[in-house]
Amino acid sequence: MKKIKLCVASMLLLLTGCFADEIFERPVVVSISPSSGSDTGTPESGVVVEFSKRMDTVKTNEEFSLSSDSGRVDGCFGWDSSGRIMTFTPKSSLPMAEKFTVRVTQNAEDSDGNDLAAEFLSVFFTGGDLGQPAVVSYSPVANSVGNPENSVITITFSEPVDMNSVYSGITLSPSVQGYFEPAAEPATVIFTPLYGLSYGVTYKVIINESVMDIAGNRLLSSSEFNFTVGDDFIRPHLAVYQDLASPLYLDESRIVSGAEKDRNIIVDFSELIKADNISSAVTISPSAQFYINTMEIESGGVPVTRGIIYFIEPLSSEETYTLKIDSIVRDIQNNPLDHDYRFVFVTDGAGSIMPAVTGMGDIHSDNSIDFWQPAGEIKVLDAQNGSGLYDHIGVEFSASMKPSSIVINVEMVAGNGGSPTIVNRDWPASGNNNFSVFSFGLNNISSGCTYKIVIKGGKKGVRDSFGNYLKQDFIQLVRF
Repeated sequence: MKKIKLCVASMLLLLTGCFADEIFERPVVVSISPSSGSDTGTPESGVVVEFSKRMDTVKTNEEFSLSSDSGRVDGCFGWDSSGRIMTFTPKSSLPMAEKFTVRVTQNAEDSDGNDLAAEFLSVFFTGGDLGQPAVVSYSPVANSVGNPENSVITITFSEPVDMNSVYSGITLSPSVQGYFEPAAEPATVIFTPLYGLSYGVTYKVIINESVMDIAGNRLLSSSEFNFTVGDDFIRPHLAVYQDLASPLYLDESRIVSGAEKDRNIIVDFSELIKADNISSAVTISPSAQFYINTMEIESGGVPVTRGIIYFIEPLSSEETYTLKIDSIVRDIQNNPLDHDYRFVFVTDGAGSIMPAVTGMGDIHSDNSIDFWQPAGEIKVLDAQNGSGLYDHIGVEFSASMKPSSIVINVEMVAGNGGSPTIVNRDWPASGNNNFSVFSFGLNNISSGCTYKIVIKGGKKGVRDSFGNYLKQDFIQLVRF
């Protein structure tokens, strides 16, 4: 009994391992006669289809058809003993020089109930193909707009065509790099652009008579159609402003004052744009180094592009700048800006005014100063007790200054005294640490000598709390 049980189990394993894959394998068409694309069919031609497995003959008969432009062909079926080879014999003779299509749908089944792996199509001609092919349909639709930039061009002919003749017989204007390939439907070809199509461009497809069918017959007549990529033909515009507490909008029609030297400039476009050439489209003079970041924002429920101009170093104070944005900037449907933009603005906002020396003179304990007037002329002073020291000189600035930035020098310009020096430097503090007054003394001075006191200006000189520097050196001449 144990040996019998073992034998049965082995047989079950054998059935499962060896035949399961075969039972569930889907059938395919192995061959067909007349062969696909042949012109050897005769009026008496039958169609012979060989399958890879034994078929459900009734179901397969139902899913088979032979047809031409005149309609479906009636006939009768026959099968060989293996159930794999079907023969279809038309009830009446087939007409000469006509195209016939053989179709076996995917619903055809083998004897195990498995559907055909894929629908099968084949075309043949009776007595040679003597008819000229024609264009049956195409896409995109003629004169259509709003087509995407990744569109492909599909052309269906009345019969299969020679692909070699397609490359020379079908052209696009403007020219587009791409390739043709046959579609699943034997009479259809597809053109796929390599790099896509361009928004805003209307393309013309020309199909000339040099296109031939596989029997060498030329196209019956040439054909052409147009289509347009995209549906946005409105050129974008922009608004430019500096991101102050209350935005300072630049205006092409006037010189805008009140800009700050150290704030970004915002460029808001009216729609989404291509960001790849924004940097090359923006220039500013006098020259300043900058970079631009772009982002997508929403304005009024519509996505638009915002560009932000970041300056690597602050602009110069109280300078007039010209900002230009060239119309090479394009939106995502390839429309350029509506015009070249030009804005003129002045960096003379509250934080960008150059400080000045209000005056220099004798300073008192309350930080008040008796200014030496007029400034710039030689001030005659009395040496204090012949000590060589003249102390308590005060300088008043028009703004609060950075104490660490002061550069002050003295030199003798006339006379025979010794070398003078600056001593007792001090920034007397006032309310809110407003360092607008600086005091110092002159040492090693001599009677009969003239001295030049210089407070350094320019980019290497004294700066205010906003980083603005004196436009130029302040010079005061004194004589003792």
